[in-house]
Amino acid sequence: MAPPKLLRLLALVGTNAVVAQIFANGPFQLHISSLFNASIDGDVYPCQDTLALCFEGGVLTTPSTGEGFIFTSRGKEDYTAGYLSWRNDTKQAASNPANTATAYGPIGLIYDPGTNVAVPVLNQTSTAETFGFDSETGNLMMAGIDDTAMSNGGGNGTDSNPNGGARGRNYNNWYLCFVQLDENNPPETLVSWVLGANRGWLPTNPTCQPINITMQTSAVGYGDRTANF
Repeated sequence: MAPPKLLRLLALVGTNAVVAQIFANGPFQLHISSLFNASIDGDVYPCQDTLALCFEGGVLTTPSTGEGFIFTSRGKEDYTAGYLSWRNDTKQAASNPANTATAYGPIGLIYDPGTNVAVPVLNQTSTAETFGFDSETGNLMMAGIDDTAMSNGGGNGTDSNPNGGARGRNYNNWYLCFVQLDENNPPETLVSWVLGANRGWLPTNPTCQPINITMQTSAVGYGDRTANF
């Protein structure tokens, strides 16, 4: 049985959730851009010290065919609902040790009660988030719930939400922020997720800038491998 958040996202995109096989689609690269700051133009790679998602500006160096992000989903070349991880199947860490890892995943959010800026980090097996690429914009989205129409009156729902409960939604709350994950590590420019940004809430961290994350389609094409995790 798929996790509840994965089922919600599958339902939103109209995908049949009753599929037994799990596929590891990829590898591919993730590109970062901004509508508000043209200088933000680069790619994502796993930070070696924290396993967060670091940003590197400029033109992407051509990766090896076995290196990049993997989208684990319930269909071959299906990028609508699943989990993100990282692999370097070619074991070429020595060629680019600063930006290369062997195998990490899946990605989950790390929260701090003092801020609304959460940080996605690899190897969060028990708290993995459900992602999907929007079919129109190509932007990476995250599955969540919309509780703005919650009702405790039982039958006091609306036509679109007859039970008065929370509804599944896809969100794009990605930011690039200068973040210090803990006192033992210096601040880094990391891909971040701002809680409530979809409701117009500003990040508590003043360094944060909104971004879009898209797939580098030129690196896609290895979607026929079955996941083993």
